[in-house]
Amino acid sequence: MNITDLYSTRIRKTFDEDLAEIVSILKANPKAVLKLINYYKGLPLSYPATITSIEKGTIDLNVKAEQAFAIEQSRSTFIRSPLLKHDVFAQVQYVNVKKQAASFVKFSYVEIMAERRNFIRMMLEPSPYTVIESPLGNISGQLFDISLSGLNIVIDRYVPMATGTETTIRFTLKQPEQNLDFNVNVSAKLIDIKDDSLPYHYKFTIYPDKLLERAISHYIFQRQIEVIREIKDAAG
Repeated sequence: MNITDLYSTRIRKTFDEDLAEIVSILKANPKAVLKLINYYKGLPLSYPATITSIEKGTIDLNVKAEQAFAIEQSRSTFIRSPLLKHDVFAQVQYVNVKKQAASFVKFSYVEIMAERRNFIRMMLEPSPYTVIESPLGNISGQLFDISLSGLNIVIDRYVPMATGTETTIRFTLKQPEQNLDFNVNVSAKLIDIKDDSLPYHYKFTIYPDKLLERAISHYIFQRQIEVIREIKDAAG
């Protein structure tokens, strides 16, 4: 998952002035309890963190092991506090899961756009082979992530499909807890193409019937359980 898809910058003055302001606010409130937010394979994780030291623009935090693991994967975190004018994006300088410690630099004000989503969007592993039935013919790709309202499909070549194009999308989801697969055939509409680098991401709104909606909902719930188990095992 591209971290830049999760937020939008909210520069108040300049980047350097905002950074200095953020560090100054936290330095003036060393006992503040902060809330850290990360997304791991689409699953939001949020735990409290406390400041252990602040020196030369670097902030050291005591963090939960699960959060430290997610920070280690993304090399960043979001910080939320009523002391701050906006949520803050921070890059990790050091993180140790076992010691439950992390250091951060390069702070900037942001808005977490992922929180505007109506549904959790979970990454799939492995990514199912997917067929998009479009006016341009059948297009092959891999299903990158899924929610109750949309799909993100990666394609290794550019397909000049217009935004708003209506399609049918086919793929198979595996349910390991039941050792069952179920085939999905769903109407969809293209809403965006992220084409700044390979592979290209084609994002669709989907229109499942009630039966398919329940099946996808169950799959996403089971996927969340898998990811939570993975995080807890890694955090030790």
